[in-house]
Amino acid sequence: MGLVVLAVLLVIAVMAFLRTSPHGVDRRKLLAYNTATLALSVPAALAVGFGLHADAVAAKLGEHGMAMYLAVMAGGAAALLVIAVGGLVRNFVAFPRSRRGPPPAAPG
Repeated sequence: MGLVVLAVLLVIAVMAFLRTSPHGVDRRKLLAYNTATLALSVPAALAVGFGLHADAVAAKLGEHGMAMYLAVMAGGAAALLVIAVGGLVRNFVAFPRSRRGPPPAAPG
Protein backbone atom coordinates (compact mmCIF):
# COMPACT_ATOMS: atom_id res chain seq x y z
CA MET A 1 0.00 0.00 0.00
CA GLY A 2 2.86 2.36 0.80
CA LEU A 3 4.30 1.98 -2.68
CA VAL A 4 0.96 2.93 -4.24
CA VAL A 5 0.85 6.07 -2.09
CA LEU A 6 4.43 6.89 -3.12
CA ALA A 7 3.59 6.43 -6.80
CA VAL A 8 0.55 8.71 -6.48
CA LEU A 9 2.62 11.33 -4.65
CA LEU A 10 5.28 11.21 -7.37
CA VAL A 11 2.68 11.72 -10.10
CA ILE A 12 1.10 14.60 -8.19
CA ALA A 13 4.51 16.18 -7.55
CA VAL A 14 5.55 15.99 -11.20
CA MET A 15 2.21 17.38 -12.38
CA ALA A 16 2.37 20.23 -9.83
CA PHE A 17 5.98 20.93 -10.81
CA LEU A 18 5.03 21.25 -14.47
CA ARG A 19 1.78 23.19 -13.85
CA THR A 20 3.49 25.83 -11.69
CA SER A 21 6.05 26.76 -14.34
CA PRO A 22 6.38 30.55 -14.58
CA HIS A 23 4.85 32.42 -17.53
CA GLY A 24 6.56 35.17 -19.47
CA VAL A 25 10.01 33.55 -19.65
CA ASP A 26 12.02 32.02 -22.48
CA ARG A 27 10.29 28.68 -23.15
CA ARG A 28 13.50 26.92 -24.22
CA LYS A 29 15.30 27.85 -21.00
CA LEU A 30 12.28 26.81 -18.97
CA LEU A 31 12.03 23.49 -20.80
CA ALA A 32 15.75 22.89 -20.28
CA TYR A 33 15.46 23.67 -16.55
CA ASN A 34 12.38 21.46 -16.08
CA THR A 35 13.98 18.59 -17.98
CA ALA A 36 17.22 18.87 -16.02
CA THR A 37 15.37 18.92 -12.69
CA LEU A 38 13.24 15.89 -13.53
CA ALA A 39 16.29 14.08 -14.92
CA LEU A 40 18.28 14.86 -11.77
CA SER A 41 15.57 13.36 -9.58
CA VAL A 42 16.14 9.90 -11.07
CA PRO A 43 19.86 9.51 -10.20
CA ALA A 44 19.20 11.08 -6.79
CA ALA A 45 16.51 8.48 -6.11
CA LEU A 46 18.73 5.66 -7.35
CA ALA A 47 21.72 6.79 -5.30
CA VAL A 48 19.69 7.06 -2.09
CA GLY A 49 17.83 3.81 -2.73
CA PHE A 50 20.88 1.72 -3.63
CA GLY A 51 22.91 3.21 -0.80
CA LEU A 52 20.24 2.49 1.78
CA HIS A 53 19.63 -0.99 0.42
CA ALA A 54 23.32 -1.90 0.52
CA ASP A 55 23.61 -0.60 4.08
CA ALA A 56 20.47 -2.40 5.24
CA VAL A 57 21.49 -5.71 3.66
CA ALA A 58 24.94 -5.47 5.23
CA ALA A 59 23.45 -4.77 8.67
CA LYS A 60 20.81 -7.55 8.57
CA LEU A 61 21.59 -10.32 6.13
CA GLY A 62 18.20 -12.02 6.32
CA GLU A 63 16.02 -8.95 5.77
CA HIS A 64 16.22 -8.45 1.99
CA GLY A 65 12.49 -7.81 1.52
CA MET A 66 12.20 -5.04 4.09
CA ALA A 67 15.49 -3.51 2.92
CA MET A 68 14.18 -3.31 -0.64
CA TYR A 69 10.89 -1.77 0.50
CA LEU A 70 12.68 0.86 2.59
CA ALA A 71 15.13 1.60 -0.23
CA VAL A 72 12.31 2.21 -2.72
CA MET A 73 10.49 4.46 -0.26
CA ALA A 74 13.65 6.44 0.53
CA GLY A 75 14.50 6.75 -3.17
CA GLY A 76 11.02 8.04 -3.91
CA ALA A 77 11.28 10.53 -1.09
CA ALA A 78 14.61 11.74 -2.48
CA ALA A 79 13.03 12.21 -5.91
CA LEU A 80 10.17 14.19 -4.33
CA LEU A 81 12.67 16.37 -2.49
CA VAL A 82 14.67 17.11 -5.65
CA ILE A 83 11.49 18.01 -7.56
CA ALA A 84 10.20 20.26 -4.75
CA VAL A 85 13.50 22.08 -4.26
CA GLY A 86 13.95 22.35 -8.03
CA GLY A 87 10.52 23.98 -8.32
CA LEU A 88 11.30 26.48 -5.58
CA VAL A 89 14.65 27.38 -7.11
CA ARG A 90 13.03 27.68 -10.53
CA ASN A 91 10.27 30.02 -9.38
CA PHE A 92 12.27 32.20 -6.99
CA VAL A 93 15.90 32.15 -8.19
CA ALA A 94 16.23 31.03 -11.83
CA PHE A 95 13.08 32.79 -13.08
CA PRO A 96 12.11 35.39 -10.43
CA ARG A 97 9.07 37.62 -10.87
CA SER A 98 11.28 40.61 -11.63
CA ARG A 99 12.55 38.96 -14.85
CA ARG A 100 9.21 37.62 -16.09
CA GLY A 101 7.00 39.13 -18.73
CA PRO A 102 3.31 39.89 -18.24
CA PRO A 103 1.06 36.92 -17.49
CA PRO A 104 -1.06 35.53 -20.33
CA ALA A 105 -4.50 37.08 -20.83
CA ALA A 106 -7.39 35.23 -19.23
CA PRO A 107 -9.68 33.52 -21.76
CA GLY A 108 -13.15 34.90 -22.23
